[in-house]
Amino acid sequence: MWSPHGATVDTKPSFLDKCTEPLIRLLSGKRAMPWKLSLRVKAWMGVCKMIIGRRPTLMSLQNCMPKLPVPSVSETMERYLLTVRPFVGDEEYERLNNLAEDFKNGLGKRLQRYLWVKSWWSSNYVSDWWEQYVYLRGRSSLMINSNYYCLDSLMFRPTHIRSARLANFITALLKFKSDIDRQTLAPRFAMGTAPLCCEQYGRTFSTTRIPQLVQDKIEHYNDARHVAVYCNGKWYVLNVITGGRQLSPIELQKQIIWIEEASTTDLASPGETDLSAMTSGERSKWASFRDTHFSKGANKHSLHLIEKSLFVAILDDSEPGYDRNNPDMLDNYAKTMLCGDRIWFDKSFNIVCFKNGKIGLNAEHSWADATIISHLAEECFNWDIELGFDEEGNCKGEPRDDMILSPPRRLRWDISPEAVEQISATREEAQLMKADLDLHILKHDVYGKGFIKTCKMSPDAYIQLALQLAHYKDQGKFCLTYESSMTRLFKGGRTETVRSCTSESCAFVRAVVDRQPKEECQALMKAAVNRHTQLFRESMCGKGVDRHMFCLYVVSKYLGEESPFLQEVLSEPWRLSTSQTPYGQGTHTDVRKFPDRISAGGGFGPVADDGYGVSYIIAGEDNIFFHVSCKNTCPNTDSIKFSSRIFEAMQDIKNLFT
Repeated sequence: MWSPHGATVDTKPSFLDKCTEPLIRLLSGKRAMPWKLSLRVKAWMGVCKMIIGRRPTLMSLQNCMPKLPVPSVSETMERYLLTVRPFVGDEEYERLNNLAEDFKNGLGKRLQRYLWVKSWWSSNYVSDWWEQYVYLRGRSSLMINSNYYCLDSLMFRPTHIRSARLANFITALLKFKSDIDRQTLAPRFAMGTAPLCCEQYGRTFSTTRIPQLVQDKIEHYNDARHVAVYCNGKWYVLNVITGGRQLSPIELQKQIIWIEEASTTDLASPGETDLSAMTSGERSKWASFRDTHFSKGANKHSLHLIEKSLFVAILDDSEPGYDRNNPDMLDNYAKTMLCGDRIWFDKSFNIVCFKNGKIGLNAEHSWADATIISHLAEECFNWDIELGFDEEGNCKGEPRDDMILSPPRRLRWDISPEAVEQISATREEAQLMKADLDLHILKHDVYGKGFIKTCKMSPDAYIQLALQLAHYKDQGKFCLTYESSMTRLFKGGRTETVRSCTSESCAFVRAVVDRQPKEECQALMKAAVNRHTQLFRESMCGKGVDRHMFCLYVVSKYLGEESPFLQEVLSEPWRLSTSQTPYGQGTHTDVRKFPDRISAGGGFGPVADDGYGVSYIIAGEDNIFFHVSCKNTCPNTDSIKFSSRIFEAMQDIKNLFT
């Protein structure tokens, strides 16, 4: 730890840290053989087994999890300088090195002391500040900039009837919620061994981000029993639990049919149809508008019912899908899910159910990371199918005849002409942002994980190198690259950054571009893969660069200290932002048995105005989907062109091994 005078002194780690150290060392690629475990560690493992039993519940492992460690400033500076070396010249590198040395030997020591104090009393020294400053204090639009989306299975459609599909999917979501509430959802593990923090599951349902003038807040409700439904320009409340019991799928379908029919004759109130556009606007403007026009009466009541709902369901009249000969169909599907006109971007998640029975999700980012929603989607897509449909495509079963269900309620609004004008203006601004979005999905089915495994390499590292090669071919240079990894091995952990553009990856890319011999390229690729794997493991184990420097920066702001080094580091643009969507989290997923149920995963918008956002999912043995986003207003980026570069890069690398 850091002494009050800034010098490093030895300190004994906590009992829990000592006990979990062998596991962390194992995930870091270091030796931690069973016969080297101390009696203390063995005793701790025995106690944990007794506490959690043979069937651990969702949260039973939370108290057994270690705290996220605080790296030393010198370690973080060393790692940072290694990550920027590939794309800066000698003179610039020397300047950055001097800045880092000054910070390490000066202000950094003082900031680190305060950070250590915070790490002692908080469960996680990063996560609360990350939520507060990165998400809730952000004032820009959530649409495209923050929210993300998830798509349905492309090849399989269990029914063509929209009301039936939505009813079954709602039933599956309610089962997922019940499993969370009762803690019967199995806890998550990394590599089948290391428990992952599951705190984020608690805010999956009935959660809304409430706009505020300076910093938004997250509201979670425990007593919600309804879903907010949007159909044909009107809002309705669908009670999914009535009289103490949950509605069956066929009962839900009949309620949804009632909404579909009523919405064709009901007249929309002024401003109601486009009201959701306000959630896509600048946060402070939305907060001011909300306080002025929705703080009393019918508007306050109806808005509260949307915000309190379990989730929002949107009935869309378009018919998306996948057609190899018409790639625009899949691209438009993704665009609708990322920035659709009727999405309530403040909600923890929205379901969009289309006229042809397809489904998609849009999720707000502050309350949890994408691994939670991808797990929910994967489980619910499969449960939805298992519930089944009759021969005509309707939900199975018959409604109970011992209870007459009340129809869904229409939400009432009293929106002033002035407010209607503001809603229209915000919708026009949203349309401009949507027009600037360039989004394309590449379905790479020439080969997938099956071939990559024959190369004896990490599939994620393999794909990251392909992205580096593609970006170099597209832009003619290397750039700072963001890859998201998780820190859920620690209590309250969320994410860390893997800076995946390394000296080793650059050497490999240059060798491929220069058509060096296969043997040399293979050797360079192996070194790059090993380096990437090391960085990923270090990030998972709390030894990343960016979250530590972010927290040091927050401390500096609290103290009123200016750090030229931290300001420069944290303002560096991520012109290539990447993330892998996990697959196989569900207990019912078997892509070998049901290959047509493979999901295309999901995606997000570009982080930099002149950069790319790339999300990918390794779906089974033979499919990899790449979701590529950028901005039309940037003359140097093009999603379709970059997708073709990815395809070329994947083929170039395959040719090295065939």
